[in-house]
Amino acid sequence: MITLNIPITPMGAVRMTGRGKFVNKNAQRYLAYKDFIKWEAKKQMKNEPFELGALHVDITFVMPIPKSWSKKKQQQSIRTLHTKKPDIDNLVKGVFDALNKIAWKDDNQVSKVTACKKYGEKPGIEVQITRASEEWENLSV
Repeated sequence: MITLNIPITPMGAVRMTGRGKFVNKNAQRYLAYKDFIKWEAKKQMKNEPFELGALHVDITFVMPIPKSWSKKKQQQSIRTLHTKKPDIDNLVKGVFDALNKIAWKDDNQVSKVTACKKYGEKPGIEVQITRASEEWENLSV
C-alpha cells in the first residue's frame, strides 16, 4: 500500500477547451493544481508506478472551514462531512488525472474507488493506493 499526503486545498475539475487552458484563469489555476499534486506524488513515491493489475484507491479530501463561520461553528465542523461544492466526482477526477503515469500506468487500472470529503483545520488530500489482489484474497464473492 502507498499513502500520499498532498498539502493543498482540494479543487474540482474544470472544463476547458483547447484554447481555453491558455486564457481561462480557472483553467490555469486547475492546471497548476494538478501539477502540484504530480510534483508532491513524485516526491513521495518510493517506487515506480503500479505498472499492472487492478488497484483500489481510497481518497479523503480535507476541505477548508469557512472563515466567515463563528469560532464555535468552526470547531464543531472539524471532521464533519462536507456537503457543498465542489462535487466529489470532480475532486476525484482532478486527482486521478494528476496521478496518471505517476502512481499508476493508467487510471483504467483503478477498479474500486472510495472517496469522502470532510472539513478540517489543514486542507489537503490523502490518497491510499492498494493492489486489488491484496484485498481480494480476503474476500469471498
